[in-house]
Amino acid sequence: MKGLLTLGVLAGISAGVFALGTFRRESDDKPLLHIAEELAINVQVAKPEQKEVIRLVQAPGDVEAVLEVDISSEIVSKIEEMPIEEGDFVSKGDLVCRLNDEQLRAQVESGEARVAGLKAAVSLAEADHEKADRDLKRQIRWSENNVTSVQEMLDYQTAFKRASAVLEMRKQELTEMEAALKRANEDLKRTVITSPIDGVISRLNAKQGEVVITGTMNNPGTVIMSISDLSRMQVRTRIDEIDVPLVKAGQKANIYLQADQDRPVPGRVLRVASKGVKPTGRDVVTFEAIIDVMSNDERIKPGMTANVEIEVAKHEQAITVPVEAVVHRLRKELADDILAEFDRRQINLELSERARQAQYIKVLYVMENDKARLRLITTGIADSKRVELLEGAALDDTVIVGPYRSLDQLRDGKKVALIEEGKKEGEEKNGEKEEAEPAEQAAAQKDVPEPSEDENG
Repeated sequence: MKGLLTLGVLAGISAGVFALGTFRRESDDKPLLHIAEELAINVQVAKPEQKEVIRLVQAPGDVEAVLEVDISSEIVSKIEEMPIEEGDFVSKGDLVCRLNDEQLRAQVESGEARVAGLKAAVSLAEADHEKADRDLKRQIRWSENNVTSVQEMLDYQTAFKRASAVLEMRKQELTEMEAALKRANEDLKRTVITSPIDGVISRLNAKQGEVVITGTMNNPGTVIMSISDLSRMQVRTRIDEIDVPLVKAGQKANIYLQADQDRPVPGRVLRVASKGVKPTGRDVVTFEAIIDVMSNDERIKPGMTANVEIEVAKHEQAITVPVEAVVHRLRKELADDILAEFDRRQINLELSERARQAQYIKVLYVMENDKARLRLITTGIADSKRVELLEGAALDDTVIVGPYRSLDQLRDGKKVALIEEGKKEGEEKNGEKEEAEPAEQAAAQKDVPEPSEDENG
């Protein structure tokens, strides 16, 4: 009974409010009871543009010469002369360093004397061998006539073998000494270091009077200097594993030097490593790529750091909108007809890819008759400012691009209004811009309930 009474009271109140809304004042013909209308969301709009879109992959890198040679010593010695300085240009064959050669010259002289002595020893051994051979042949003839004894015959055979062994030993000693002399002469030649290429002394690590050492398994040895051919330069970059499948040899690139980031230097991808590396202490895998510098710009110096932008895709005359216009909506927020169209477009994709893309669906809003209308879109490539639209909008549409807070509140069919030109669009707060609202609109919104999250887009 009480329930029926309550329903009756509510119905009467509703009828009364409706009746009051139909009565108007005689003075201005306005309703006696004012019911707040839906307030429009202030938005900014833009027209799609048909223009070129270039997808870029960015990577840091270091500038180096294509041909760079490290000059090291092959012997242990002291630097006696160094007629060059860092930055000097040298031609192939020019003297760049001379090492002390006194000890090596002494070794060469000693080796030459030793070789001469061994040659004399070989001649003596050959004479002894010839005498032993003659004596043995004579004893053989005598033994045939029973003139000599068996014991004498054996002694001459032994003497012949001994002479042969001594001759062979002297020859081996001579060969060994000649090799040592040859090695000493080669070391003597290594005291004179010349440039192997035409280039510039890009780095000078040693000075005159210092002792240089040769490299070992655990010690790389002394690098006296580096000579670089500055006529051809390259950038050794490190590309993230997410982007490396897009990078191919021959693609264009722009090189931005840290010293001058306003004027890029043209480049071209030369090659990409087939195996990635993981820097110590980091979980990110990077792939090394070589960018050939297509310019002889004097600003480029070996050792500089640079940022490289590689053009991995390029579409001309593409229909584009600002990246701010593309928003993501949860599947449950969209209407059934939009979801049906989305599922139809995804039918040719693999199940895993369809599930991944279905989590958040890309849409945009266009302004039609002061209403926001949701459009399901298919995007192509994008740059830092604009994104290509393959489906979803035409050049004559008016696309809503912001502000961000308004885009977040938009739903299909919502009333929208353009932000007046010159009106303050937002206030800076904690690094984010929030849309400023007139005091009258803020007061009116207190009486208007927020849209339900269960409303279809």
